[in-house]
Amino acid sequence: MKRLPLLISLCVLLGTAACSSAGVENGPLSGSARFVGDDKIDDIIERSTERISFGRSDFAVYQVELQNQDEDDVQVEYRARWFDADGIEVQSVTRSWKKLFIAGRSYQPVTSTAPNMEAIRCEVEVRLSEY
Repeated sequence: MKRLPLLISLCVLLGTAACSSAGVENGPLSGSARFVGDDKIDDIIERSTERISFGRSDFAVYQVELQNQDEDDVQVEYRARWFDADGIEVQSVTRSWKKLFIAGRSYQPVTSTAPNMEAIRCEVEVRLSEY
């Protein structure tokens, strides 16, 4: 009979440990994509299917699909900015503009992985490529 309270305590402890995750401790995940620069990008590119979750490495991963609404091919640039639970931007050596080619009437996914486990909110900036 003395084993029953010990067994219940052990089950509660294991259940709590199984539910814990670095992201849950750091805050809820969120992500968004926004256009910057030339206003005509709004007429060409559409954002769709935004997702954010924890990847295999327990780092947050954000993905958004960019759809080219035009018949012509277009080249855009994007970069991701990650923030911690307090809204402070997390520095990343990979925060530079990356080029992306999107064929006419097609879409391309843009994916960004958080630079560390503290990063829980992502903002992807997208602009028309100047070249």
